[in-house]
Amino acid sequence: MRFFSLYKFEEIKRALNLNGSEVIVDMGGGTGELGEYLMDSCSLIYILDESDKMLSKVKVNEKIIPMQGDALSTGFESKSIDVVILSDVFHHISNQGKLLEEIERILKRDGKLLIMDFEKKHFRTKLLILFEYLLFGKLYFKTKDEIIDILTESFKIDKIIDKGYYFIIVGLNRC
Repeated sequence: MRFFSLYKFEEIKRALNLNGSEVIVDMGGGTGELGEYLMDSCSLIYILDESDKMLSKVKVNEKIIPMQGDALSTGFESKSIDVVILSDVFHHISNQGKLLEEIERILKRDGKLLIMDFEKKHFRTKLLILFEYLLFGKLYFKTKDEIIDILTESFKIDKIIDKGYYFIIVGLNRC
């Protein structure tokens, strides 16, 4: 991510417009770098990832809690989370419908879901897809419009930030 300048921390922070009291889950948060960037803007951030190796690099403190687990079955209580972040994660999940169901379950009413991902039809993304395919195998990229269509079933679209090769979408949980 750093090598390709794909971290969009400041843009994510601006898009979320945090007030400091939120409990956040960074799904697929890996080493916790985004969580570390956001920790002064929220009350607590969970870094959820499948990889113990990645989570071992998280700088744990009173505001950052690493959790090894599955994004499709997080173990969080229903309606207990204010914000869920999927930064460069959505295209790694094969069962995106089940992922969104789990996010809808754990988010409070009007809780925020932020998806930062890459436009699959853009040339830069095609290079990224090749690179990630070599590292991770099968990927499930969607266009910005395809993701918006999927989200509108359960979320009210609050923001769309389109930067060409990547985009940020913020949805509000309707349930």
